[in-house]
Amino acid sequence: MSDEFEKNPPVVLVVDDRAANLGLVVDFLEGGGLHVSIARDGEEALSRAVLVRPDLILLDVMMPGLDGFEVCRRLKATPETADIPVIFMTSLAHTEDKTIGFQVGAVDYVTKPLQMEELLARVRTHVKFRRLQKVLQESNARLHDEVERRQAAQEALVEMISSVRNTSNAIAHDLRTPLTELRTRMEVMVLDLKKKVDADTLERLEGSLADIDRVISIFNALLRLAEIDAGVRRSGFVASNVADIVSEAVEFYQPLGDLRGIALSLTCPAELEAVVDPLLIAQAVGNVIDNGLKFASSRVHVTVSEREGLIEIQVADDGPGVPAAEKAKVTERFYRGDASRGTPGVGLGLALVKGVATLHRGTLTLLDNHPGLVVKLTVSCRSDYRLEGQN
Repeated sequence: MSDEFEKNPPVVLVVDDRAANLGLVVDFLEGGGLHVSIARDGEEALSRAVLVRPDLILLDVMMPGLDGFEVCRRLKATPETADIPVIFMTSLAHTEDKTIGFQVGAVDYVTKPLQMEELLARVRTHVKFRRLQKVLQESNARLHDEVERRQAAQEALVEMISSVRNTSNAIAHDLRTPLTELRTRMEVMVLDLKKKVDADTLERLEGSLADIDRVISIFNALLRLAEIDAGVRRSGFVASNVADIVSEAVEFYQPLGDLRGIALSLTCPAELEAVVDPLLIAQAVGNVIDNGLKFASSRVHVTVSEREGLIEIQVADDGPGVPAAEKAKVTERFYRGDASRGTPGVGLGLALVKGVATLHRGTLTLLDNHPGLVVKLTVSCRSDYRLEGQN
C-alpha cells in the first residue's frame, strides 16, 4: 500500500480556523507524502469537500460559525461527501463529546495538542481502509454485473431449450396421429397380402411396420416427457403399493430374460405405500429393467427398499457398465453411449426415468456394480405430495 501511496498520493482536507495549526499539520502531512487541501471554517470545508473529493477530512471541532459536529452532519447528509472518512481534531476530552463525534459520523478522533506521528498513522490507516472499501465495492459491482449477465444468458438458454422442446413436442403431437393411421393401414395391407406375396416381401413389409412402431414409440416418449416437464402428470398421483408395481414389471420382463438367458430376480417387501403416478413408475422401472436385460451378461437383480422417507428401486446388472465420463450424459435426451450403438433405442429411456424421478421428488443415480451397472431410482413416499403438487 506504501507503493500505492507513492503512485497515487491520498488527498487530505484539513479544516481548522487557526493558521498556526493548519501550517503545522499541512507541513507534516506533505512531508509524509500526502497531498493536502485546506479550509479555514465550516462553510469553506463543505464547499471544498464537494470540489476536491478528498480521501479523508481532518476536522477541527471548535470553530466559529459552523462547529465541527455540524459540518460532519452535513457532510454525511450530502451524497457526494457521505462516504469520506472524517477524523476530528479536538481538545475536548469528555466522553460525551467523543460520543457525539461518532454519532454524527466520524471514524476516529485525535486530541490536541496533536502528536504528529500518531496523526499521520491514523490518517494512513483510514485512507487505506477506505481504498480497500472502494476496491471491494467495485469488485462487488463487477460481480453483480457478471451475475446479471450470466442470469440473462441462462434465461436465454432456458428459453431456447424450451422453444426447441416445444417444437419437438408439437411435431411429435402432430405426426403421431397420421403415423398411427398409416400403421393401421399397413397392418391391414400385410394381413391381406400374407397369402399373395412371397416370404421376402412379407418380411420387408413387417419390418416397415416395426420401423413405424419405433417412430411412434419415440413420439410417445417425447409427449410423456412434455407432460412431465409441464407437471400435467401430477393429476395421476394416487395412493399405490410401489412393491406391487415393481413386482408386476419384473414379472412382465421375466419371459424376455428367460429368452435371452438372463436370470432376472427381485428382492422386495410385500408392501411399500406411497402417493405416486403408478403408470409412470411402472414405465420408469420397465425402462431400467429393459436396459439391464440388453446389456447384462448373465443376471439382473431388482431391489426395492425404503429409507428416510424415500423408496429406492435399484436395478443391478453384470454387463459392461457405463464409463464415468458418460454417467452424467446418459440421462440426456437422445444421448447414446458407445456401448449402446448396436442395440435398439433412441436415447429417451433414461431421460424419461429421470423425469419421472424428478416429478416424484426423487433422483436417478448410476453406480458401478463391478462388473456392470446399478441404476438407482428414488421416489418420495410422502402421503401429502399429491395435495402439494396440485395447489
